[in-house]
Amino acid sequence: MKTYQFLRRFPGLFRMHRHTLFLMIERDFKTRYVQSVGGVFWAFLNPLLLVLVYSLIFSLVFSREVGDVPFSLWLFSALLPWLFFSDVLKNAVTILEKNKNLIIKSPFQPELLSLVVIGAGLVGHLAGIGIILLLLLLFGHFPGVCVLTLLFYTVCLLFFCLGLSWIVSALYLFVRDIGQFIHVILQLWFYLCPIVYPDTIIPEKYVFLYRLNPMYFIVQGYRRALIYNQSIVWVDFFIFAGWACLFLLAGSFIFGRLKNQFAEML
Repeated sequence: MKTYQFLRRFPGLFRMHRHTLFLMIERDFKTRYVQSVGGVFWAFLNPLLLVLVYSLIFSLVFSREVGDVPFSLWLFSALLPWLFFSDVLKNAVTILEKNKNLIIKSPFQPELLSLVVIGAGLVGHLAGIGIILLLLLLFGHFPGVCVLTLLFYTVCLLFFCLGLSWIVSALYLFVRDIGQFIHVILQLWFYLCPIVYPDTIIPEKYVFLYRLNPMYFIVQGYRRALIYNQSIVWVDFFIFAGWACLFLLAGSFIFGRLKNQFAEML
């Protein structure tokens, strides 16, 4: 299937199967936590515990406060989109294999399964945004009007995740090492983003190369919206948009070309 045909028919497929998708998203979210004692509370506790661990470690290197904001909240603001991004990518790897009966025995279009992973991750992500907004208020740091730009950053992140999820899910059926490769890449990628450290420590001559990282725009954007009440940096957005479009096109091309072989590989 040609790339433009794949992308053109995707919105129509979403509208056609939207009710099924919402049920699958609900099921996917619940099955991640239903067998644990804490249930869905782990969706909220996991990011908070991770922030606590990172805060204890990195606050010894950096100041316990960044401006007038506690280091833990400064960290949480950028860690939040990263957790969503990494969670989607890890779960997208095996989404086709987990739903092989649906692919083989029904006319359901497999490219929609990436939306299930993204949707399930988005539920926990929105809860995380609610938590950090509450914590900011409790610490007397009232977000300004620029907090509304979080919606823009979240939509950008969704499109970025969609293209990447098509790539990794399709390739995994043919190259099983993709799963391990993604884990390694995410570990390296994490430290290439200004999440646990400020971007001011980057030498000036490397700043432009550093900003070519597409997740730089996202994690900095969340921090600008939540902590600094600053608007969108459009230069960074255009760099990000270039990457997002590239991965979306690559994802649609790879998925469309391999789609007819999924049933055989499953």
